[in-house]
Amino acid sequence: MDIFSATSKQQVEATSAPKVTNSVPVRQVEQTADTSKVNQQSQDEDSKGLSETVKELNKQMDLLNTNITFGYNDKINQMFINVIEKSTGKVIRKFPTEEAMSLSAKMKEIVGIIFDKKG
Repeated sequence: MDIFSATSKQQVEATSAPKVTNSVPVRQVEQTADTSKVNQQSQDEDSKGLSETVKELNKQMDLLNTNITFGYNDKINQMFINVIEKSTGKVIRKFPTEEAMSLSAKMKEIVGIIFDKKG
């Protein structure tokens, strides 16, 4: 009897519960020009912050009398490091290299052409 009452209870619940289907179409949110303006403003703030950081780092390197200087490339929004010979002022090494930075700038330009925006 116990099995019979349990199965009949499940059948009643299964038949009496209405089935709800969701037929409302869902639309993706479109990106507007306002979000691109916000992205540009945040990039500008980041580049200003990095420029200030570079200045502070160079001040500290001067105080420590090192042969390392920092720089900022605004085309690729990236910092770089120069190792300089103190006596001649000649750059011994640059990280990342000039070739790597120009390649990165070119890749950003290509992305901008492909996607019709600056990357």
